[in-house]
Amino acid sequence: MSEVKRSYKLNGIEPFYIGAASATFSSDGSVMATAVLEDTIVIDRINNEVLYTFEGDSSEVTALQLSPDGRFLAVLSQSQQLRVFSVETGSIIKSTRLSSSCYITAADPSSTLFSFGLTDGSVVVWDIEGSFITHNLKGHGSTVCSLAFFGEMNSRNWMLASGDIMGMVKVWDLVKRKCIFTENEHTSAVRGVNFNHDGSRFVSSGRDGLAIVYQTTNRRKWKDICTIPVEMSVEAAGFVGSKEDNYAKEYLYTAGEGCVMKVWDLDEEKLYAQTKPPLKTTEELMMTQIIPALGEDGISVSSLIAVQSDQTILDLDIWTGLDTAGSHIIPVTRRMAGNHGTIADMKYVGPKGRKLIALATNSPSLRIVNLRERPFDMELYEGHTDLLNMLDSTVDGLWLATASKDNTARLWRFDEGENKFKCYAVFIGHGASVSAVGLPRTPINQYPRFIITASEDTTIKKWKVPKPDDSSEVKVVKTSEYTRKAHEKVIHAIDISPNNDFLATASHDKTAKIWDLASGETIGILRGHKRPVYDISFCGYDRLVTTCSGDQTAKVWSLDEFSCQRTYEGHSGAVQRISFLDRNQFIIGAGADGLIKIWSVSSGECVQTLDNHNNRIWALCVKNDGQEFVSADADGTISIWEDNTEEAKHEEEVNMKNKVEKEQELQNYIHNGEWVEAFKLAMKLNHPMRLYNVVRSSIAANEDKESDLGSFKLEEAITELSDDEIKQMFERIRDWNTNRRFFAIAQRLIKVLLVKFSAEKLSGIPGMMNIIGAIIPYSERHYSRYDDLIERSYTLDYVAKKRDELAN
Repeated sequence: MSEVKRSYKLNGIEPFYIGAASATFSSDGSVMATAVLEDTIVIDRINNEVLYTFEGDSSEVTALQLSPDGRFLAVLSQSQQLRVFSVETGSIIKSTRLSSSCYITAADPSSTLFSFGLTDGSVVVWDIEGSFITHNLKGHGSTVCSLAFFGEMNSRNWMLASGDIMGMVKVWDLVKRKCIFTENEHTSAVRGVNFNHDGSRFVSSGRDGLAIVYQTTNRRKWKDICTIPVEMSVEAAGFVGSKEDNYAKEYLYTAGEGCVMKVWDLDEEKLYAQTKPPLKTTEELMMTQIIPALGEDGISVSSLIAVQSDQTILDLDIWTGLDTAGSHIIPVTRRMAGNHGTIADMKYVGPKGRKLIALATNSPSLRIVNLRERPFDMELYEGHTDLLNMLDSTVDGLWLATASKDNTARLWRFDEGENKFKCYAVFIGHGASVSAVGLPRTPINQYPRFIITASEDTTIKKWKVPKPDDSSEVKVVKTSEYTRKAHEKVIHAIDISPNNDFLATASHDKTAKIWDLASGETIGILRGHKRPVYDISFCGYDRLVTTCSGDQTAKVWSLDEFSCQRTYEGHSGAVQRISFLDRNQFIIGAGADGLIKIWSVSSGECVQTLDNHNNRIWALCVKNDGQEFVSADADGTISIWEDNTEEAKHEEEVNMKNKVEKEQELQNYIHNGEWVEAFKLAMKLNHPMRLYNVVRSSIAANEDKESDLGSFKLEEAITELSDDEIKQMFERIRDWNTNRRFFAIAQRLIKVLLVKFSAEKLSGIPGMMNIIGAIIPYSERHYSRYDDLIERSYTLDYVAKKRDELAN
């Protein structure tokens, strides 16, 4: 007897920002558009939901621009294609081709114009409502890499500034359609050009590390009032001031190299405030964009939005940073992750049912996300200086361990007062990357007494965790309780038994081992896999352990005899993660083929295959013994699977009951000769043979002898069919017409349909001509067979006549 199929409800979370194209925002920052390679995503940042997904033209998006009012979106791609969308309707307003590729865009404050800086050195200004080019400004000799509007349309101060990769800056008078200012002071690409609130100041800044501020009150000659060496390559620059004090104090901001935004006091020409510099790690980040988010008045800046090179989006509380005396550190109020990159491991953490997910990604920083409530946001915790490999958490989710390529492991503790994790201890001693980490299955509300680490140096270490005290300092542990040479090659995973008696390790040397945790001695070796063993997991309810391997199999082993109990197959690639489900009735495996398979432990049968990933699944974690689990792949796609087997079973039972009732109702209609009701019900049930039996029974009853279907009422009911139902009828006719037993009914229906509906009506239904094309050959074959039978009947008549003559 086959196992009952399990059912899971899926909630998938896709990356919303991948690629080099800049993100773009509405003026208040509530609406955001980002590129995912060739596609474009529009997101409501307030409600954390995707508004639209615009499919691309098979070439990668190079630039995006939202109008400040959030109503229109310009999308430019590598194919030089410009498409302007209406965000309100999700439809394309205009599609055209530019003279060359575009990588930088801007929009004027009134949401009337877009500007595009092209690689051929020209600057194109586009009328949004009219969908035409208003200006084509030429003067740059190289790719334009920065743009900024200022002023109102057709006013005296209607200007557009542009900078190119060779260091040239130009300001264009859009009314007179000419260049009014040219600067060649920069020695490399100018990435930041901007005006202050009233246009009296202008800044140009670039990758040469200089920010040059000009006084613009004399339109004939702009005066250089200060040059600030910002000591970093600049990707964005602009002005910020407070409307409340009538802009009495105005600051300059620059951002770029080092992933830092700096705010400068222009009066004293010195650094005034900045964002907190990130911990120096192997990851090289920079801030690529700074976008002011305007307040309700549409003029004053309420906050700044920063975009990092790893597609992380930060909301910066600029005024707290400027007004706070002493530190002058600009705080981050929100982080959005455009993508998490390759997710190597994940664990449920946090209090109150462990609603949070900890992620180990291709980044040194630990990421914590709430996938249910704010799936796009994340908390970031620095500490490691190289990529994270593995995570583990305690049963209550209040303690979290991380293993890193920086040769250390860290233990994090959840601070319920501040509602965030803090680094509690760091463990130093391995001579190579720490590849796996394990925490004891400590009872709820108890701190973990020890931590186990494994390393690419092929050793495992057991460390004693210092007892918690009132100190807030990170505790450094450099001496382990024991160190054991564990395997011949790198150790991929470790797990600790539910009673904390045993330790299990899985290695690239094709073996797994079971250890006495207290003494660190080997008590069993699991041999049988033909490729590296990637994961190992203890059963919580029996003396069993499960492993998975690059040989495309999973195995369950006995802890009494250390022998393989059963092998589970089905994946077409390596099985990366393995775990028990539902009190050891099932095991779940995630593979390099992007599939998740659930096997029955007892029978070995695969009872469910889940498919929502297009790449290798690196991470899988299970909650509540399988009531919910989360998977993540190399593309950063996260899938939340919630067990709804009981609901699905109940729904199936209800559907079966309804089906039986409908079947009986159909039989009653046929028995009573209610052909119209029977026909409509058979169409609704969408079952070919039910419909065939209704038509056949009507013909057999022959209530109306002149009717091809035996009932004029049934013929009239056919005239009321919708286009989709007409197409469905022809699909049934096509299928019946291929069979000698059914074709006669099919031909009668064809006649009725061709009489009731015009050729123009039928040909206008999408896909109809293909169906009719499939009906014709079989119809010709049937009529040819009938002609042959008629000819043979003449021969039979002749023979019978001659026989009668001879008999007489």
